[in-house]
Amino acid sequence: MKFLALLFCLFPALAQAKTNVVTTITDLATIAREVGGDQVNVDSIAKGTQDPHFIEAKPSYMVKLSKADLLIAVGLELEVGWVPSLIQGARNPKVKSGEKGFLEIGPEIEPLEVPSGKISRADGDVHPDGNPHFYLDPIRLGKTAQLIAARLGELDPAHAAEFTKRGNAFNDRMKSKTEAWRKRIEKTGVKKIVTYHKTLTYFFDRFGIANPAFLEPKPGIPPTSGHIIEVINLMKTQKVPLVLVENFFDVSVTKKVTDAVPGSRAASIAVDVEGEPGIKTNDDLIEQIVKAIEGK
Repeated sequence: MKFLALLFCLFPALAQAKTNVVTTITDLATIAREVGGDQVNVDSIAKGTQDPHFIEAKPSYMVKLSKADLLIAVGLELEVGWVPSLIQGARNPKVKSGEKGFLEIGPEIEPLEVPSGKISRADGDVHPDGNPHFYLDPIRLGKTAQLIAARLGELDPAHAAEFTKRGNAFNDRMKSKTEAWRKRIEKTGVKKIVTYHKTLTYFFDRFGIANPAFLEPKPGIPPTSGHIIEVINLMKTQKVPLVLVENFFDVSVTKKVTDAVPGSRAASIAVDVEGEPGIKTNDDLIEQIVKAIEGK
């Protein structure tokens, strides 16, 4: 008995081995932490203040992946410009595509805006498998928690029941909060909102808000003077009261628009967890967007 006690003192890692999880974005990291609890170590590659389309494949990120048991990605080609390079550089067979240690959420949560027909670079930065920004829909966040719980359970069967319980609790909380958020949004009377990029597609779809125009003329293409005039005219004609701009985009264009449209207002919002001080959880992120619509 003394020998066993000494063994556990000398080798605590053997007694309390944790699953090392790396996520591509902070939104997935916070879910993984909640679902995984004390049984996981979680790190995110992209920061909440960064546009996840454009992350540099740094050697330090490859080191993180080299030690990972599980890589959780958005998928739908959001990270296509950098994740493949990181996986190759990490030389970790666990996290290669097709392995149990690689989980892409996007394809599993009913993607929106899946293009029909052929697309080309002339269409801008269009994702051929659908819009990847599902993590701004609280209901899909709940499904994400359950998917993560299931995969963690495969990697760590001894704690599978705990992962499932926490994943289901997260899902139930998102369902409950969604109804409360829906009532608050309906109370504002805001039915149409202009954004910079197609980041809020899933949020708008969930809460019944139209997104009739974007400050980008095409996805990934910076605004032009001619396009901004078109947006201004559309907002006047359709009486669009609000412009929401993702906080990693230039807000100078927004002022031009709202100055030209009487009665309109604009707000800069974070669209990822940790994108602004105080936004520590997925709940905080959705709450912030709802408050922006409320004008708070």
